[in-house]
Amino acid sequence: MKRARPRWGTWTLTVATGVILGLLSLFFIPVLAGTATPRDVPPPPVPPVVLPATSTALPPLDPQAPQPDKGIMGAGLDKLFSGIEPDSKISASVIDLASGAELYSRSGSQPGTPASSLKVLTAIAATSVLGEEHRFTTKVLLKDPNTLVLVGGGDVLLGTGKGSTSVSGRAGLQTLAEATAKKISEAQAAGKLSAGLSLEIDDSLFTGPALNPIWEESLVTTNNITAVTPLALYGARADAGPKSPRVKDPSMAAGTSFAASLRTALVKAGASATLATQITRGQAGDGATELSSVSSAPLGEQVRFMLEASDNYVAEALGRLTALAQGKPGDHQHGAAVVQEKIIDLGIDGQGMALIDTSGLAAANKVSPSTLALALKYAATSGSVALRETSYQLPVAGSTGTLSNRLVAPLTRGMVRAKTGTLVDISSLTGITVTQDGRALAFSFLARSNDGALGPHKGVLDAGAGFLTGCGCR
Repeated sequence: MKRARPRWGTWTLTVATGVILGLLSLFFIPVLAGTATPRDVPPPPVPPVVLPATSTALPPLDPQAPQPDKGIMGAGLDKLFSGIEPDSKISASVIDLASGAELYSRSGSQPGTPASSLKVLTAIAATSVLGEEHRFTTKVLLKDPNTLVLVGGGDVLLGTGKGSTSVSGRAGLQTLAEATAKKISEAQAAGKLSAGLSLEIDDSLFTGPALNPIWEESLVTTNNITAVTPLALYGARADAGPKSPRVKDPSMAAGTSFAASLRTALVKAGASATLATQITRGQAGDGATELSSVSSAPLGEQVRFMLEASDNYVAEALGRLTALAQGKPGDHQHGAAVVQEKIIDLGIDGQGMALIDTSGLAAANKVSPSTLALALKYAATSGSVALRETSYQLPVAGSTGTLSNRLVAPLTRGMVRAKTGTLVDISSLTGITVTQDGRALAFSFLARSNDGALGPHKGVLDAGAGFLTGCGCR
C-alpha cells in the first residue's frame, strides 16, 4: 500500500532532475539510566502541551531555496557540539540533498560506532536486493505419511492468530493450521495419511551461530536480541506486546503455537488424525509435498517496522535474508558483509566501514557520519521508488517510533525524520530535515563518551537537528 507523499516530492522533481525526494520507542536498550547533560547546551524546549505530529506536517518547499552558508552553519553546530568536550566527542556530517554537497563535517569521514543508525544501511541494502513488495513464506510440508514439517522462510513477525492488519502478526499460525487441517482431512479421505502424525520444525534456512559471538551477554538478558532463526513469532517475543520478553528458542515457540492451533483445527475439520505431543527439528527434503502456506507483510512494511521500533531481531533477520538472496549463506557474517558490499555497490562512499552485524548492536561496527548521511541522500533522490520509501519509513519527530518523545518542540515536531541509536557510551541520530528556507538536508551525528552512560548527549544531538531545522544560515 502506498502512502500519500508530503509536498517534498514536487520540490525534488524540480531540483533533482525528475527524482522524487523520499521522506517520510525507545531504542533497543531500555533507557533507564539518565543521559549525560552537556555543558552549556540544553536540549530544545518542550512546549507545555504537545499535539500529535503527522507524517505530512511539512512546509511548502521552494525549488529556489538558497543553500545554507557553510561558515554560518558550521559555526552554529560547532558551538553546540563543542559544549561536551573534552570528556566526550561528537562527529557529524550534513549533506545538501539537492546538490549532494557536504555542508558540514566534524570528523565526518572518520568511522565511528553507529549503534542503531546502522539500520538505515540494512534497510537500503535489503530493499535494493529484495524489493519492497517481497514477502516471506512460512509453509507446512508433508514429509511422509506420518510427518508434517513447519518450514521457516524468514518471516520473524508471525502471529498466533488468523493474521492481522499490523505488520507484526500479518501472517497467522492459526490461519496456517486451519488450512493444513483441511488438507489433512482431504488426504486422509484419500488414504494418503496416517492417523498418527508428528511435527518437525525446519529452521535450517539460517546457518551458523544463532547469536553473533561478539554480542555481549547483557544484550540477551535485557531482551534486545535472542537466537536469530527464520521462524519466529512477533520478532521472537513471547506475545504481541512491543516490550514483551524475547524467547530463548523462537522456532520452537512458533512450532508449539502452531501445533496447538493445528490440534484444534483438526477437531473442527472432523479429521481423525492426532498430532504427537513431542516436536522435533528436522528437514523436509526434496520430495516433500506442500500442504499450506502463509505470507508475511511486504518487505517495505517490515522495514518501516524495523526502523520505527528499532527492532534488532528484524534487522538481523533481514541481513541474513539479503545474503541468501545474493546467493550467500544465511549467517551473520555474510549478512553484514552483503549489506556493506551493497552500500558500496550503490556508489555510496563507505571508506573505513566495517560491519559486524546488521542491527547496530555490536560496538565494534564502524561507519562514518558521512556514509550514513550520504546513504540517506542516495535513497531520497534515487531513481528507485522502493528506495525513496526509506525516508518515509524513518521515525517522525514527536510522532512515531523512537522519536515519539523526542524533538517535540513546534520547530521540529513532524519535521525531523531520523533513526536513533543508543549503546553504552554511544548515541547517534541520522535523518533528514528541512531548513527555514525550505532546503532539505541529510545529517548524521555520532556521540561518544567514556563514563559508561547509556545513550550520552542525546540532548545535544537533538539540539543539532533543531539547529538545522531552524537554520537560514545566510
